[in-house]
Amino acid sequence: FSLGWCLALASLFNLSGFSMEIGAILAGITLSMSPYRHEISSKMRQLRDFFIVLFFIFMGSQLSFTDVGPHVFSIIILSIFILVGNPIIVMVLMGLLGYTKRNGFLAGLTVAQVSEFSLILVTLGIKVGHLTSEVLSVITAVGLITIAGSSYMIVYSNQAYQHISKYLSIFERKGRKVDEQKHHVKSQYDIILFGYDHIGCELVESFKRMRSSFLIVDYNPEIIVELARKGVPCRYGDVNDLEMLNELNLDRTRMVISTITDFGANLFLINEVRQQNKDAIVIVVSHKIEDTLELYKLGASYVIMPRLLGGKQTSAIIEKHGLDAKKILEEKNAHIKDLESKTDIIDYT
Repeated sequence: FSLGWCLALASLFNLSGFSMEIGAILAGITLSMSPYRHEISSKMRQLRDFFIVLFFIFMGSQLSFTDVGPHVFSIIILSIFILVGNPIIVMVLMGLLGYTKRNGFLAGLTVAQVSEFSLILVTLGIKVGHLTSEVLSVITAVGLITIAGSSYMIVYSNQAYQHISKYLSIFERKGRKVDEQKHHVKSQYDIILFGYDHIGCELVESFKRMRSSFLIVDYNPEIIVELARKGVPCRYGDVNDLEMLNELNLDRTRMVISTITDFGANLFLINEVRQQNKDAIVIVVSHKIEDTLELYKLGASYVIMPRLLGGKQTSAIIEKHGLDAKKILEEKNAHIKDLESKTDIIDYT
C-alpha cells in the first residue's frame, strides 16, 4: 500500500502539471504521520537505500571537475560554514531555549551537512532550467565534503565534546536547564545505577532489600519522568557526560553499576570512577568475551554477560529436571507468574 500510495500521488501530481518529485515528497509526509510509520519504514528501508545509492551515483555522474576548478575557494568556504557554522547556530538557539551545552553540541552536529533534500531541490532547479550545471557541481562537491566530514564528527562526538566542552559554556544559559531533570535530594549515594532496563529494574529491587541508598541515571526522559512519579531517586544523564559524572560525587560512592552494553561508554565510566575512587565496586555489562576480558584489565570489578548467564540458567534447569516435562512446565508457569508481576515496570527499550 505504501509504495502504491507514493507512486499514485507522484503520478497524480505529474498529470496535474506539477512536479512528480513534489508529489512523492507529499506522499512521504502523509505516511510519516501514520501510526504505522515505523513498520512502513522498516519494510521500505532496503528499497530506500537502493535508490539512495542510485541517486548519489546520478549526482556524481553530473559532477564536472572543469566546473569545480574555478570555485575551489568557494567550495572550501561553504563547507567550513556548514561544518562549523550550522552547529554553532543550533548551539546558540538551544542555549537560548535553556538546553545544556552538551545536548546543544550533539544536536548541532546532526545538521553539519548538506541534506539529500537540498540535492533533490538542486536537481529540480536544473530540470526546470533555473540553475546551471556549474551550480550543481559546486553544491555536489560541498555535499560530499560535508556529508563525509559530519559523519566522522557524529561518530567521535563524545570524544570531541570532552576536549572542547570548556569552550562551549558561552552557548549555555545560566540556571536550571530544561533538559536537566534531577529527582533526588541527597548529595551522595551508596549505589549509582546507569541505565534502567530489564537488568536495572531487577537490581533496584535488590537495592531496596539491602536498604542501601541508590540513584538511577538514565538517558531516556520518559523513564526518568515515570521513575520520578513513583518516587524513585533518579536523574536524566548520559554516561559519556563528564560534567554530569563529576556532579555525582563518585569519590564517595561505594558501588557503580552500568547496564549499558556499549564498550566505549563502559570504558569511559571505569576510567572516571577509578580516577576518583579506587575502592568502589564497578559492575558493567558486555556481550563479547574479548571486551569482557579487556574491561577486567581496565579495572572492572565484575562484568555481566547476559547471554552467558542465560545459558547457564537454562543448563541448570535442564540438569535439575532432565526430561521431566511436568517439571519444565512448572518452571514455565513460575516464569510467567514472575513476568506478570513486573508488568508495571517501565519498558521503553
